Amino acid sequence: MTRIRDIYTGKPDAKDEIETEGEKSFLETYIEPISFDLNSIVSGTNCFVSGFKGTGKTALLYYLDDYIKRSDSVAYSSFVFFKDGIPNITKQEMEVASKRMTSFISIGKDVVIDGNEFEVLWRWLIYQRIWEDNIDCNNGLFENDDQWKKFDKIIQKTPPPVKRKLSIPSRLKLAIPVKTGDVTISPEAEIDFTSANVMMTAAYRQLLDMIATLDEIFPTLKRTDIPYYIFVDELEAYYGDEKIFKRDLYLIRDLIFTVKNLNTQFMRFGNGKTKIVCSVRKEILNAINRFIVSKELNKVTSGFDVPMVWNYTNTNSFNHPILRMLVKRIQLAETLNGVQLTEEEIVQKWFPEKIDGFEPANYILNYGWNKPRDIVRLIKCAQASLCNDYTLFNKAVFDGIRKEYSRESLDEIREEMLALYSEKETADIIMCLMGFRAIFTLDELNNRIERYYQGTIWKTETLRILQDLYRLGFIGNISKSRRSYRWQHKGDDQLILSDDWDIMVHRALQSVLSINTSIAGKNLIQQPSNIYEVTICALSLNYIDVSFVNEGKKSIARIRSEDLLKSISAYKLGEKLSTIILDKNTRKNKWLMKEIEQ
Repeated sequence: MTRIRDIYTGKPDAKDEIETEGEKSFLETYIEPISFDLNSIVSGTNCFVSGFKGTGKTALLYYLDDYIKRSDSVAYSSFVFFKDGIPNITKQEMEVASKRMTSFISIGKDVVIDGNEFEVLWRWLIYQRIWEDNIDCNNGLFENDDQWKKFDKIIQKTPPPVKRKLSIPSRLKLAIPVKTGDVTISPEAEIDFTSANVMMTAAYRQLLDMIATLDEIFPTLKRTDIPYYIFVDELEAYYGDEKIFKRDLYLIRDLIFTVKNLNTQFMRFGNGKTKIVCSVRKEILNAINRFIVSKELNKVTSGFDVPMVWNYTNTNSFNHPILRMLVKRIQLAETLNGVQLTEEEIVQKWFPEKIDGFEPANYILNYGWNKPRDIVRLIKCAQASLCNDYTLFNKAVFDGIRKEYSRESLDEIREEMLALYSEKETADIIMCLMGFRAIFTLDELNNRIERYYQGTIWKTETLRILQDLYRLGFIGNISKSRRSYRWQHKGDDQLILSDDWDIMVHRALQSVLSINTSIAGKNLIQQPSNIYEVTICALSLNYIDVSFVNEGKKSIARIRSEDLLKSISAYKLGEKLSTIILDKNTRKNKWLMKEIEQ
């Protein structure tokens, strides 16, 4: 019998998943985004895949790699990971080198103060990667004509790159021809990129000349018929040390420009099957626009970008692509256990008809943000819970994973916030909302800031913080009059601040933030007439039972610990509370209630 602990989990990061568990299970359970146009990347002009953290950008690159190789068995691909492939010491060396290079290169009217221009260095590194890939492919990517031989000769004047990494050595030796009379000799000269006293030496001029010559030769190279793709991923920057943070943003910005410009050249001579594909985090783009000169980066990304979007109109159906990921992982576990079931049979077997009165598909989707990583987190938390031997995902499973799922969700959003705020600012932003309310107005928030958080970023940047938190899925909108919600991950772009629209903390975050409300997908819009006065008749470790009069009859209801305003130890038998009804537990014939302030 297949249990929750047997389900294929994968890893939160697709790169880790493939490196540790191989491609087979990953590809068997992968679901392609419905709105994503693969051909626009493979053979079209688009070259950027954008999305928020956890939307599956890395997974899509690996899927694209497999798709290309299934389409053409001789296709060659290469992966570059900015986070791993460009270590911090190398980024520092690039910064030093760029400040000297830009003094001698024409970079146009949009020159950045301090010379933080890395495009020339990125071209050099990518040329090295192309040269290395051609060797790995048995010299099969480019025709070995006179132009390639010139390209090859120049590249070999510099140390070859480390396998699968782009790097600038701290010291670079070049052979510089010097003519003495009728004799030409080539002594070695050294460039020290880390030295603050490096001037424009002959070796340095030689390096610039080499890159300029490579720029001239590159468009004249002739590609063979072998499809060739370079995938660039993990463009990360975190707001720790401000100088390093901005340097990394410059690096990422100029890498994006370099990818776009080289792809333009590939379109002219790359036989339609040559491209550099780059994944880009939305919050990194926002950070570039906010903290450094962006050089109209949005024009580049929006014109050549395919966003990772998982919106699907029918949220009550397991045909939703996010839910199909869960179903496919269960299906794989059943198959490995010798049981062959269709996706429809998996749904019937593994999910009840209702969870707290809601369709299970809708219930699960409201647990997350329409991201593939939501499903990995859901399975991972369930397997780590006391319910890991269950054979279905029922309400008890979701109750059992609520706290840990909430904690891991907040950790991921916190990582996104670190692309925009320092660690202290991020901590202050989260702390202000901890223990606050699930639903609140801007005035209520301002009162809290005035009382407790005057010395924090909340005092001066309230509106900007709220818009950032909305974009990251931390908060949404709820309208009492319209009885509707607005969320960024459901296609609503901006947070509305008005009398009709309140602010709501995402249900999946409410547990870890110690916000007293149910996160099980309830309609939190309540009318005053729904308030009941109840009397405590039983106390337990995780809930209390209360009695109340409903339609002239005495009824029993249960209030779970997360739906109480205080800890259970603070209540006494016979105590009266004000509550609202959440739902009815038909299995135990008890109402479910939540305590409210009165």
